[in-house]
Amino acid sequence: MSLETTITELVTASNTLTNEVRRMIGQAPVASPAAPGQQGFGVGICPGPMPAGMAEMPGTRDIAHDNYGNYRYSDGSVMVWMPAFYYKWGTGANGLAVNIVDIVPFVGGPYSTVASANAAGYALHRAFYDGGAVQPGVFVDKYQCSNNGGIASSIALGNPLSTNTAHNPISALNNAPANNYGGAILAPKSRGVNFFCNTRFIFSALAMLSLAHGQSATAATWCAWYDAAGVTNYPKGNNNNALGDANDAAIAYVPDGYLNAGKAGSANLFARTTHNGQSCGVADLNGNMWEINPGITTDGANYYILSTAAKMAATTSGNTLSTDLWGAATLSSRYINLGATYASLWATGANRAVPLGSPTAQSLSETTSGAAWNAAGAGIPLVTGGANAFGNDYLWDYKPNEMCPLAGGSWTDGGPAGVWALHLFAVRATSSSYVGFRAALYL
Repeated sequence: MSLETTITELVTASNTLTNEVRRMIGQAPVASPAAPGQQGFGVGICPGPMPAGMAEMPGTRDIAHDNYGNYRYSDGSVMVWMPAFYYKWGTGANGLAVNIVDIVPFVGGPYSTVASANAAGYALHRAFYDGGAVQPGVFVDKYQCSNNGGIASSIALGNPLSTNTAHNPISALNNAPANNYGGAILAPKSRGVNFFCNTRFIFSALAMLSLAHGQSATAATWCAWYDAAGVTNYPKGNNNNALGDANDAAIAYVPDGYLNAGKAGSANLFARTTHNGQSCGVADLNGNMWEINPGITTDGANYYILSTAAKMAATTSGNTLSTDLWGAATLSSRYINLGATYASLWATGANRAVPLGSPTAQSLSETTSGAAWNAAGAGIPLVTGGANAFGNDYLWDYKPNEMCPLAGGSWTDGGPAGVWALHLFAVRATSSSYVGFRAALYL
């Protein structure tokens, strides 16, 4: 029996025991996460034990409440619990049509171990590995971080932080991170030592949940951004350089006072801007501010992807230590070398910006382990060309030394922005007024 299988069984047993204890003290058990297309999909109830400072909100356990699956930290930050899930990516030959994705829960689902899920063609998403261990889920900031008395907090109507002095600089936080992309690794620590900059894997998991939700929805009832025609069937946001959405003229954001940046979570039709089309979801993944997403980098020659052994809360922002996200020391110890090209990445041997995905060709790997699975968990597409299902979002396909990935798009990017958008142009030392971050937290 592998260590991974043992950990998975322990997590499952722990949650079963937790529910037995809850029954004994007269509390309702933690329910299995909702299915794609249904109320409450894409969020859930944290099985515990809760991190110090984290508490339930009114309605956290009520699937019909706007706060379902939402928790508040002691600084006022609102975070969403994203339960771990298995996915099966359709190839056209594995029981699912090409690019159809099926989602089943990790806890309370049909598989007791990762191995049994893999045997059925389902993979545990890469977002649910940290420090070499399987995680039952992750807390994700509901809103892009703003400066809350020197703390990087996830608060509705906050003015999003940026990595530049011109626009709510992160250097004004209590721990004074540098005003560059590397500084966003330190910035979440102003809230607490276990918080970390949201990763490429977690952001991509939210994108995959959105895709599955849109594919399964049949109306806007539980998916406010639903489009029956399939043309704009994805979360909306602030991306038209006029505080609205290029694909939804009804969307309007409240300005934060800098150009056409919007206040966090300020859309008038809020549920249309969340990953699950419901008010309980994670907001502003499409546009407003590019988000720094560690997990992929390059040394100018090869692409590297972070291994499952890396512990995000312990990562640092430099380029000399083994705990850093950049530099030779960490590339050799904590990353997997994907080579000079990988799938669609630098496949032409030249820098480019191109729509990712395809309406007919398989767009993510279906593999359940190894480098291809890791890359799928980072949202690295197999093909380019564009597809409505992927929002016609863009891949900015570059390979600079000490590359720092960005996700989602900014208020100026229009159609190329979106939950699948992946920007590989900038580096650790870059500073920008339209690039910020959100934080995450494992148990």
